[in-house]
Amino acid sequence: MSRLLRSHFLLFLFLLVGHGYVLAAQDDISVKVEVDKAFATIGDEINFRVTAVHPPEMSLLEINAESALTDFEIKKTTDFSTREGNVVTEGKNYLMTSYSLGEYVIHPFAVKYRAKDGSVKEIQTNSLYLTLESVDKNKKPESDIRGVKGVQKIKSRAVRWILGLALTGTVITFCVWFYLRQRKKVLEAGKNEPPLSPQEEAYLALNQLKNSDLIRKGLVKQYFFQMSEILRRYIERRFRIKALESTTYELIQDLVPLVTKEQMELVQDMLTFCDLVKFAKYEPPALEIIEQTNRAKMVVDKTIPEPEPVLENSVKAF
Repeated sequence: MSRLLRSHFLLFLFLLVGHGYVLAAQDDISVKVEVDKAFATIGDEINFRVTAVHPPEMSLLEINAESALTDFEIKKTTDFSTREGNVVTEGKNYLMTSYSLGEYVIHPFAVKYRAKDGSVKEIQTNSLYLTLESVDKNKKPESDIRGVKGVQKIKSRAVRWILGLALTGTVITFCVWFYLRQRKKVLEAGKNEPPLSPQEEAYLALNQLKNSDLIRKGLVKQYFFQMSEILRRYIERRFRIKALESTTYELIQDLVPLVTKEQMELVQDMLTFCDLVKFAKYEPPALEIIEQTNRAKMVVDKTIPEPEPVLENSVKAF
């Protein structure tokens, strides 16, 4: 089936279910799942919503949507509940994204509730169809990263394993090289030299990155990979949380209680942009590269710890 026909077919199915229109109902309770867009590009934020409608004598116990969203990166979850007369509307909203192309089927999952007689029951949701397209829509599908979700062919699995191993080997090799390079610089600096503070180390690394020839050579993906590593190392040293080994979503969750909303949004926007370049093959223009490099330095500027106040009654020298 050609891409055009497949897209039309998926659109027909999507319209048929009406953005996840109610397909599950029993015992005076109905459940629907829906997304705010049927077709999205890589890195787009997608709102996936689970809604249950029932009388007040019944109650919602558990929504296990995570099991059906394993192909996506969940950024934020929000509960909601309203009541109008004898009708309660409640559920959960998931803000998610994905960096792999392809057609996705979000399979049904169970929603647990307490019936009017006090017994615990389950109701299954309906399926949803979602398509992730390339950022550059003029690019041939074969030239971009393609998702093979739900395909059971042995050949596709083998290709994915080979590509995954190759990518993992490349990342490990680069990380070892980068670690040995940084370690050599520290050793050459001398043992008696005091260690750099987190912000000093970040400034030094960002300046070295800015003055490197990666952009001139067209190595944009490697440039933003290094930028992401520099920011993650700074955050790990500055706030004493795991950042180098965490996903962007996990890092932000650990960072939320430690920073202001403005600081958190700045860090999240910067790391998300780096992920977009690293995983989605997005190639920003030169002006945007300069702007994002300046924003990376701004992350450090905005999160430097406040200097300790000088005591007024300090001991004076004789």
